Order: sequence, then structure tokens, then C-alpha cells
Amino acid sequence: MKRLALVLSSLLVTAAIAQAKEVVKPVENSKEVAPVVVAPEVVKPVFRPSGYLSLQYKAYGNTEDQNDKISNNDTWNRGYNKYSRLQTYFGVQATEKFRIEGRIRDYNNLERNDGSRKNDIEGTDTRLRFYYKHNDFFTSRLEYRDYTSDTQKFEYQARLKVYENKGALLSSLILAPKVAYYYHNNGIDGDTILGANLEYAGNLPLGFTWDGTLYFDQHFYNHSYANNGLKTKDGELPGYREFDKEFTLTWEIYLYRTWNLYTDDKTTVDFNFEGGYDPYKFRHYTRYAVDEDTNEITKLGKNTYSLYGSLTLDASHKLTEYLTLNAGVGAEYRNWSNEWQGSAKDWRWQPFAYAGMKVTF
Repeated sequence: MKRLALVLSSLLVTAAIAQAKEVVKPVENSKEVAPVVVAPEVVKPVFRPSGYLSLQYKAYGNTEDQNDKISNNDTWNRGYNKYSRLQTYFGVQATEKFRIEGRIRDYNNLERNDGSRKNDIEGTDTRLRFYYKHNDFFTSRLEYRDYTSDTQKFEYQARLKVYENKGALLSSLILAPKVAYYYHNNGIDGDTILGANLEYAGNLPLGFTWDGTLYFDQHFYNHSYANNGLKTKDGELPGYREFDKEFTLTWEIYLYRTWNLYTDDKTTVDFNFEGGYDPYKFRHYTRYAVDEDTNEITKLGKNTYSLYGSLTLDASHKLTEYLTLNAGVGAEYRNWSNEWQGSAKDWRWQPFAYAGMKVTF
């Protein structure tokens, strides 16, 4: 009996434990609860005006085989030797759409004019540009310029971005219909221009880049160009057509290449090349020259070009986060005076040195 009681007790305990496991067994839920993801709030950065100020002093030496002495029989490039240029360049992004850029170049003679020398580099050239960005493809630009030659210019451009592909052979194209007015000789002469500029830029093999502009200009002069504006001591040149309007095409194209020689966290030393047509100008009418002593007429031609190459050794040092110092030496090879297409000559080197600084804010 005792053995039977023990067996029955064991069975009862086993059954109770099994029943308890069935009670506490977790119930599987066939539906999964998806986590809730809260998108981060995007805060648009507040616009802050920014800009820069750059100062550079540049000194030019004598052009190769030339100086400003009047006794020198070679008259090409006389008056453009041993002078300096102080350039102030600045830009301000005043609002998200409005930007101002300015450039002031002050030229000074570095040699004494005592009657035996002739130096024409004097005066100030000022250029101001105002940009308003209507959208990503259309920007208005208003420009004022005061040249050293007693000439002022007012110009409006409607700048249209027609193509952009960064890194390509042709990386950008900007078409800019324009209207401009040149004010000469205190208003005695003037030139109204209707036309358009086509600006381009791109990348070439071997690390070269290129850019430039095509200027399509229809001129309307407020006076007639008698014999292309030239007269002899005895009066106007006979037999040549007068004109008060003219179409011109001006072509600028520049090549650039930089070879880095040294770089660290703050200092960079580069060897630079720059060159091209600056510019090539095609005109409608032929120009003439008159010898003041003999009254002999010389046919110059219609078209001119200035072809140059420049080499510089340049060093930059970042003094602070906002201030960079810069200095360099170089030389430029160009046909300095005779630019007429049929007789261009006198390519010579002219050395220069410069130093400056740039502040950003």
C-alpha cells in the first residue's frame, strides 16, 4: 500500500508541474510592431554677409631692349617701363541675391621725367560691378568703369547660364546680352554699344585649364569717323569713307597651368603659366596712320591682336584663418606695341615682382 501511495503521489506531482508549465507558457504574437522614426527637424542656416579685401603692389621693370628715353630710336612700348600698380580688389555678398565687386588700380611712374624720358603710365583705373541673382540661371550685372584715358563706361548685362558641366572639356557657357555707353573727352565723343558677350571655360589634358570671352559689339558713335578719325595738318584725309557705326568682334582666350612645388598646412609655392590672345580684335573698317611731319598716309589694317605668355613663381602663406600673404616674381612675353595683324612684331620680355595680402570676412 505504501508503495502504491508513493507512485500515486509522484504521478500527481508530475501532472501538477506539467499543468503549471502550460499556464505560464508565453503566447506568440503573430503581428510585429514597427518602430516609430521621427524625422529630424531641418533648420535653414541664417544668411550672414561675407566678403574679401585684397591689396597688391606690383612693380614692372624695363621691357627687354627698351626704355623710356626719348633719344632711343626704338619707339615701340616707350612710356610703359619702370612703373608700379597698386591694386585694391574687394567683394561683398550683401544679401543672398545681391553682390558688389570693385577693383581700383593706381598707376605710378617709377622713374624721373626730366624731358629726356616719356612715361605714359599715370592715373587710376576704377571698376565697380553690381550683381543681382534673379534665379539659378539669370543674373543682372551693372558695371561702371573710369579709365586712365579720360574715358568712362556704363554697361548693363543680362547674364544667362546656358551650360554647366564641371570638370568637362567645356565646363560652362554664359550668354550675356548687353547695352553699354562709353563717354570720351568730357562728353565730346561717345560710343553706344548693343551686343552680347559669350563667356566660356573648360579643362584640357595635362592639367591645363582655359577660359575667355567673345564680344559681339555693334557700335553707334555720336560723331562721324572721318577717314577713321584721322586728319593731317592740312585737313581731313581725302578719298576715305566716313562712318558713324561699326561692327567689331573681339576674342579673348587664355590658357593656365600650375605646378605645385611645395605645400604644407599654411604655405604654398607654385610655378604658374598663363597665356593667350589678349585680345584678337576684328573690325569692319580699315585704320590709317598719318606721319605728323610728312603728312604721309600709312595703311595699318583692320584687325589687331596681342599674344602673350607669362611665367611666375608664387608663394602664399596663411597667417591666420582670415589673412593670407602673397608674393612672387615673373616676366611677361608680348608684342607690346605693334599689334596690327599684318605686321605684328617686337615680342619682348618684361619682368615684374609683386606682394600683397587678402582678408576674408
